[in-house]
Amino acid sequence: MKIFIKAVLSVLITSSFLFGQIQFEAKSIDGDQIDLEKLLEKGPVLINFWASWCKPCKAEMKHLKTIYEKYKSTGFTIVGINQDSPKSLSKVKSFISSIMINYPILLDPNGQIFQKYNGQVMPYSILVDTKGEIAYKHTGYLPGDEVKLEEEITKLLGNK
Repeated sequence: MKIFIKAVLSVLITSSFLFGQIQFEAKSIDGDQIDLEKLLEKGPVLINFWASWCKPCKAEMKHLKTIYEKYKSTGFTIVGINQDSPKSLSKVKSFISSIMINYPILLDPNGQIFQKYNGQVMPYSILVDTKGEIAYKHTGYLPGDEVKLEEEITKLLGNK
């Protein structure tokens, strides 16, 4: 009985998380207003939580940049959400410039968006389909993880 109750609670929590609570609106480091709902009108969105001190995040970002360039013409986009502390925020813009990331980067120094998405460890990526439902989630990064991510993206683009 306990397992059944836990399963039901898990489904209820996930369902409430999926429908409506994943929306956000925030300014990018370039000053642009980013609205997830508007981005989803164009295509799937990968939300990627990262920090400048996180080595796996930096390794993953190189691959995310390539994936973004490959699929941005389809309406797919990536929104990077930085988790640096308020003390180290000044380094974020220069880091992004140095690796030439051109998808939107948001700042979340107090971790409010990260908490909203139940983030625990970085990097943390959530692929959202055009209905606003989570299609894929992944925590951490190991070489080769980008292959599975790209497969999930192409599945969504095929269903568009």
